[in-house]
Amino acid sequence: MIIFMILFLTGVSIFFIIKAYHVGKSRGFQEVEKNLLEAENKYNRMLYYEKSLRETLQIEKERYIHFLVNIPNIVKKLISDLSSEEIVSSIFRLTKSLIQSEIIELYIYDGNTKSLILTHHSNSKKKKGCIIKPGEEIVGLAAENRMVISQKLQHLRGTDDIEFAAPILFKERLVGVLGLGRFKQSDGNEMRFLTMIAELAGVSLQNCEFLGIAKKEAITDALTGLYNRRFFFEKAREASHKSIKYHTPISIFIFDIDHFKKYNDMHGHPEGDYILKELSQILKENSREGDIIARYGGEEFIVLMPDTDKDGAIVYAEKIRKIIENYPFNHREEQPLGCISVSGGVATFPLDGSSIDAVIRCADEALYESKRSGRNMVTRYEPFQFSTQ
Repeated sequence: MIIFMILFLTGVSIFFIIKAYHVGKSRGFQEVEKNLLEAENKYNRMLYYEKSLRETLQIEKERYIHFLVNIPNIVKKLISDLSSEEIVSSIFRLTKSLIQSEIIELYIYDGNTKSLILTHHSNSKKKKGCIIKPGEEIVGLAAENRMVISQKLQHLRGTDDIEFAAPILFKERLVGVLGLGRFKQSDGNEMRFLTMIAELAGVSLQNCEFLGIAKKEAITDALTGLYNRRFFFEKAREASHKSIKYHTPISIFIFDIDHFKKYNDMHGHPEGDYILKELSQILKENSREGDIIARYGGEEFIVLMPDTDKDGAIVYAEKIRKIIENYPFNHREEQPLGCISVSGGVATFPLDGSSIDAVIRCADEALYESKRSGRNMVTRYEPFQFSTQ
């Protein structure tokens, strides 16, 4: 009986041991299978990440290659004879191609007011003309410190969407500031690109300023700031072509200062230069935007008035003459007429001549008629009264 019980218990134990073995084996397979699935998922994620990284690197590589290939043309365009608007447009395109920032702001430094003025922007909430002082906000800090400023790196709490700002310099002189918003994607090179773009902007904007000054000097009279005689004739030819095309009149008013040599002899050339500059300012302030005003000779001036008939030109000329007559010039009472005065003539294209040159000769003849008739007057050219045609 005891032997039977031993055998029975032994058999039961073996049964449970075998069962436990099979259950453990099944659970082990499940764990292994689970681990394999997890490893496979991790592997697939790694493959996807590697693929995405490779694609991203390829895109960045192509972007940089495109930039390196085109950088000579970009630089050439930026430093060529472009207008300020064209240069700013090129700067913005370059910035967008290298740095993925939705917001771009360009500030130009005004030395007179010692402030930065927002002149151009892309997707900014600010209005053009917005003013920032050096030291204010991130843009002002970049200007004041002459270095690229990052809100994050400098632990700043900005009040607008600009997070990066680079000073635009030319030989240590502040030209402006380039501000950017948050980068949509970053590869770590944005700050270097921003610095490079700001340096290119400094050279190109300064070059544009120098060209603008040179062009202005080429077309204006140095003393009075009016157009010079050469440029006047260029503009006159353009106006005459437009007049012929649209059948509109052009009037010429030419005049000189009475007894100007006497004034110079009595009071010196500096005082005479003062008269010329003040008189030029009177012309600027009392003429229309489209009128072409020039210093024609020493003390001689000329005004071309588009879309103006002879009657309208006489009204304008008389207004100018009276303003000059009553203006408180220095030593005016010592002049023969008791004032600084002018004598002038008016003629109209194409009524008085078939070319601008011919009309100017007619106006000049009318001027001399004013001189012969006592000075301080404006004479209207009429063909039947003058021999010059």
